[in-house]
Amino acid sequence: MTQVVQSDEQEIKTTDSIAEAGRKIFADQLVNMKDNELGSRDGEDIESVHQMRVASRKMRSLFNMIGDHYKPKIVEKYSHGLRNIGNALGQIRDLDVLIEDMQAFQATLDADTQVILDQVIKKLDKKRRKNRIELNTMFDSSTYRKFIDRFTDFTQTQKKGVLLVSDKSAPYQVRHLLPILLHKRLASVRAYETVLEGAEDEVLHALRVEFKQLRYALEFFKSVLGTSGEHFIKEVKAMQNLLGRINDIAVFTERANKIKRLTPEQQSVIEQYCTTRNQELDDLRTQFYVQWQSFNKRTTQRQFADALLILR
Repeated sequence: MTQVVQSDEQEIKTTDSIAEAGRKIFADQLVNMKDNELGSRDGEDIESVHQMRVASRKMRSLFNMIGDHYKPKIVEKYSHGLRNIGNALGQIRDLDVLIEDMQAFQATLDADTQVILDQVIKKLDKKRRKNRIELNTMFDSSTYRKFIDRFTDFTQTQKKGVLLVSDKSAPYQVRHLLPILLHKRLASVRAYETVLEGAEDEVLHALRVEFKQLRYALEFFKSVLGTSGEHFIKEVKAMQNLLGRINDIAVFTERANKIKRLTPEQQSVIEQYCTTRNQELDDLRTQFYVQWQSFNKRTTQRQFADALLILR
């Protein structure tokens, strides 16, 4: 099996081709993913599954962002493999966050009600343990190992899989293409201004995804975006986190209401849980519209513009 070599934070240069910069980012993210495989296997720290899943998602996002600079078969093959890994991890991650949230709610209850909710949590944990067996089966499969070997080779080999361009005058360096790529990501976020009034949770969820894609893109290239870029990333992260909590609650309550074979006592405590979370959801929606206005202020958007101005 190919050894995954720890990256020494390969520095991205503004004069790198966008494909070479991408290779460096893929290499770092693959190391992050591999570093969290053992923890994802045993489940002792739920952050391992989270970090491994995030790494797989970031690499898929990067392919989506700059995939037209690589051979189509390369993009399709590795994006598909990363999607499969992310889906397997997602089955566990969704239960991790639901169980953790229920445990936080459990701590606010009286002793007798805590016992009742604990019975429900054990049902969810049983499902999580089953999903972890399936995850480990995937990790042990020859398909997974071959994917890791081949993807490692791709990330460690300069110009491998790069699509050659016949037009020598076409822009290809980071300093020329990054402003275009980031403006597209930002435009996808700000376009929601026209549909946010009275928006349903599905719309806010879609906006959360766009904020996530913007954040990933900015973080990939933060080393060349300076302090203004760092400040803007913080603004984007704050928006994503708020929308993430809104989405989590919607998912939590939907999934909680689908738990089967509950006793009347267990059903009652689940209803309490959903009521409490829906009250929080109303507050979060109000916070979102205030924060959205702040994000779109000229002073905030100038941070984005200033970050691009330093590209030389």
